[in-house]
Amino acid sequence: MAGKKKKDTKTQHPMMIIAGILVVLVLGVLGIQVPSELQDFLGLDTTPVEQSLPSSNSNQNNASENPGPEELGQASFSDSEMKNSSKGWITYHKLDSLGRATGADALLTPDMVNTGTSANQSIRPPGFISGKEPYDHSRGHLIGRQLGGTGDDSRNLTTLYQTPVNAPYMTKYENQIRKAMDNGETIRYRVTPIYEGSDLLCQSIEMEAKGLSKNSDIDFYVRIINEK
Repeated sequence: MAGKKKKDTKTQHPMMIIAGILVVLVLGVLGIQVPSELQDFLGLDTTPVEQSLPSSNSNQNNASENPGPEELGQASFSDSEMKNSSKGWITYHKLDSLGRATGADALLTPDMVNTGTSANQSIRPPGFISGKEPYDHSRGHLIGRQLGGTGDDSRNLTTLYQTPVNAPYMTKYENQIRKAMDNGETIRYRVTPIYEGSDLLCQSIEMEAKGLSKNSDIDFYVRIINEK
């Protein structure tokens, strides 16, 4: 009968193990790789541990919950509201009892492009809180600066979330109007913030625009929810 095969493993003397561990510690301090023979002798597992990297989707919870512009069809101006005049004009509606802007109407002509002003930093529309984070509020023009709207009249400013409400959502439609004005068109325009009860920030903002030219591409009625 064949004898039992002897195991290849060797039993290490305790003192040798302790000495080996001390050598490993010293080499680690000096930044020297531990020889493979010593690793085998001490039974060390030096397989690199994979580090879990942050997921590229880790910021998904911070993504905007705003559903985006809701297009409601064509502008609702009456025939009398579409009446042309020799000059452009802007009418700002009066503030309500809480000091909130309530709307603005305009007849925008090509000569009004870029005649508006930036929002006056001394004006704080109801509900406005300074600082990009965490509020990201803006003094939102009803009639945009590039369309001739003033930033020095509180009747033309309401508190909006800068992103994505003021930009890019409102800017998208303002740019369409601006392009038509650059091409010589006259545009009837209305912007109305919609409030819920006594909330200082509007729940949404509605934009209506219609070109006076029969061939105009401008004819929209859109609602934008005022939330991040």
